[in-house]
Amino acid sequence: MRIATAYAHQSAIDGISERQRRLADSQQQISSGLRVNRPSDDPAAAAEAERLRSREARVDAEKRTLSFARQMLSTADNTIGDAVGVLQSARESLLLAGSPALSSADRASVAIALRQHREQLLEVVNRGDGMGNYVFGGRGTSASPFAPDAGSSIAYQAPAGTVTVGESFTSEVSLDGSSSFTSIARPSGPAENIFSQLDTVIAALENPATSSGAASTVATGVIETLDRSIDRLGLTRTVVGERLKGIDVHEQAMESGSIDTASRLSDLIDVDFASALSNFNQNQTAADAAMKAYAQVAKLSLFSYL
Repeated sequence: MRIATAYAHQSAIDGISERQRRLADSQQQISSGLRVNRPSDDPAAAAEAERLRSREARVDAEKRTLSFARQMLSTADNTIGDAVGVLQSARESLLLAGSPALSSADRASVAIALRQHREQLLEVVNRGDGMGNYVFGGRGTSASPFAPDAGSSIAYQAPAGTVTVGESFTSEVSLDGSSSFTSIARPSGPAENIFSQLDTVIAALENPATSSGAASTVATGVIETLDRSIDRLGLTRTVVGERLKGIDVHEQAMESGSIDTASRLSDLIDVDFASALSNFNQNQTAADAAMKAYAQVAKLSLFSYL
């Protein structure tokens, strides 16, 4: 009789514990909104959910990288536009410098304007990209990419090439400025340096002995160099635009993938509230019944017969 009673007590306690556990699980699912709160709830779903979270973490990191790339390329696009604007202003001054109606004093005034354009251009081409580097920084440099060389002429000091960012999708975010400013290709002969060309024409215009014909000849040659620089920058700007477009397309694809991942993750671990509430009510009823059953078993003692 004592063995049977002890067994009934233990069985009732075990039943209460199991039903209270199920009730607690139902409460946690409702409060958290998750069907899978720990791996033991559904090992297969928990494992797949972890893989999806890891994938999304990588996507988020790449989104941040592409955001940085967009900022740098947008700065590059604006910088190219500013450089073209300065070169066009310099071109207008050079057209004026070739006029035979100008006196030596007038040509000196044009030289002053050209010197200002030169300094503006130098500031533009040494502009930062907003991320601690330089727009025309090539493969990366801690110093201004355009600076005086041993002969005091402005030269491209950055390493040739570009900086590339990204993993599954890569984008070049810097520009090699040599081909646009200091090594401008020409149909024949050596490459040209726009700064050296400007220095030459400024010196000629500042010299009172320079005739109007000589000034016109020098100015015409520099205009041709400016035109080649502007054409090169136009091509570079097109390339930058294509890079920005590529980033937009890739981000859209990633966003679509993130939506699919979120949907799959929801299917795996999110709770069905209607089902959870139903289970909660069932488990609560079962727990109450187990308590009542235990109360009945607790009365089964020899003391009840005394």
